[in-house]
Amino acid sequence: MLKKPGFSNSCKTVVAGSALLLGLGLASQAQAGPRIEFGEDGGFLQVDLKGQLYVENTEYGGGPMGDKNRTDIHFMRNRVGFTGMLDETWGYKLQTCGNTGTTKMPVMYGLSAQDNDWNDRDVRVIDAYVIGNLNEHVNLKIGLTKIPLTRANLDDCFAPLSQDRSMFVYSAYGTSPAKFSRDLGAMASGRFLGDRLTYFAGIFQGREGTTAVQVPLAPVASNMAGVTATSTTAPKTSLEYVGRVTYDFLESEGGSGYQGTYFGEKKILNFGVGMAYQPDAAYRYTSNTVTYSDGSNAAGAGKVPVKIASTVGADKSTVDYTAFAADMLFEYPTAFGVPTITAQYLKVDFEDAYLTSTASAERIGVVSGMNGQKEGYYIKAAHILPMTVGKAGKIQPYVLYEDWKFAHLLGVNSQKIIQSGGGINYYVTGDQRVRLTGEFLKTDFDKPANLPVPGTPSTGVALNDFNTFRMMVQVVF
Repeated sequence: MLKKPGFSNSCKTVVAGSALLLGLGLASQAQAGPRIEFGEDGGFLQVDLKGQLYVENTEYGGGPMGDKNRTDIHFMRNRVGFTGMLDETWGYKLQTCGNTGTTKMPVMYGLSAQDNDWNDRDVRVIDAYVIGNLNEHVNLKIGLTKIPLTRANLDDCFAPLSQDRSMFVYSAYGTSPAKFSRDLGAMASGRFLGDRLTYFAGIFQGREGTTAVQVPLAPVASNMAGVTATSTTAPKTSLEYVGRVTYDFLESEGGSGYQGTYFGEKKILNFGVGMAYQPDAAYRYTSNTVTYSDGSNAAGAGKVPVKIASTVGADKSTVDYTAFAADMLFEYPTAFGVPTITAQYLKVDFEDAYLTSTASAERIGVVSGMNGQKEGYYIKAAHILPMTVGKAGKIQPYVLYEDWKFAHLLGVNSQKIIQSGGGINYYVTGDQRVRLTGEFLKTDFDKPANLPVPGTPSTGVALNDFNTFRMMVQVVF
């Protein structure tokens, strides 16, 4: 077991990072995005530009063995969005995002896309859907849109309470946000009982085809770390069904998504529950078939594995995917500021298939891993101070606590992760348009974890815990 590395570079990172973010933040003049109105039926075209820049210092990922501090400066999100409405009913939304880096996999450190010199060549479409606002009870989104299982996923990613949404709340399938955050399908939402009762009902493509992942860790002798593993195809082309219901006991939140804070402009007490289901989502029994450099499937001296495929066992039985979520948000303006409390619970189940489906791709990208079978929750609390900093700025300290148990993660069954920390949001313009955030996170493992780092030994970096300090500047135009 390697000794947990120190945090000796933190002070330098804080000073340099603070100067960088403060300079960028003060230089930005956020305004409402351009809106072009046309016709006599309320038609318009709205254009939005949104960006987030992160500075992160983490206690592993640097040095030849991966056991030293590493500091990264990277874009988290770079987005251009277009929303066009022909009239008050029909429209279309298109939003792109540069694939510039992510911290969505907190125990899978890799260089950001910019450091690999391809971020400016890979722009993905993350939202593309027809809008049909038929009435207050039926509003449609048809195309690529968010999966409405949890509050956490429906939180605006440019307006979470902490620096970012939880790293652990995404639903199953794949390694791309287009699959664990969004999916192709149709969703209806609407309100009843004076806008207090809100429903979401979606039918999505769900799991289909194969999933390709890289094996992050493997014994040195096997040479399998970094080799691409491909899962089985989905047993059947079954749709995924998602439903969600919420109730506002005070004022209605409104909209088809959420904000981490409403800055005291609303009195909110909202509770929600969600469920997701896809039958025959995965095979119960699978194993690896390894192909070596000589084209054979037999290991031998000098042979190097080049690909790994999942093979279904003689028993072709399948397992269903089910998920249950519960969440809440409380916010109430007072003379002493604005307190906010939010919480999320999520349970994802694949009928314990990780015990018998031993193929690498199935365990990493389908039935277990970060987005597979798991159970956990988070609690976040914040308070906007009753003062103005600068022309309109608001200060909001916050704390968070997350507790998650994963069926199988990085070769360990029943791995538990506790993440705790806190930070400070500075809303320069008094809203989300220009925001500076500093955050400290402590990540603890119930069982010693081997964390993969590209370019280091395939067995990874052995840690019981690690600390991360990160900062963000955000501009929404």
